Amino acid sequence: MPKSKIIITLGVLIALLPILGFPRAWESFFQIATGASIVLLSVWATIDKHLAIKVKAQKRHFRKHQQVEVEVPKEVEEKILQEESI
Repeated sequence: MPKSKIIITLGVLIALLPILGFPRAWESFFQIATGASIVLLSVWATIDKHLAIKVKAQKRHFRKHQQVEVEVPKEVEEKILQEESI
C-alpha cells in the first residue's frame, strides 16, 4: 500500500475515533499514536524521495562517464589512422 494511502487511512481513523466510543484515555493514546505514525510516514516519504533523486543523478553521472570513456578510444583511433595515411 503506498504511503499516501496509509496516511489518508490514518487521518480517517483519527476523524472516526470520537465516534467509536473508546474511553477518553484510550482515545488519547490512539490519537497520539496515529498522529506520530502520520508524521513518521511523511518524513519517511520525503527522505525516500530525496534518496531516489540522488540515485537517479548518480546513475546519470555514471552513464555519462561510460559514454565518454567509450568515445575517447574512437577519437584516438581516428587520429592514428589519419597520421598513418599522411
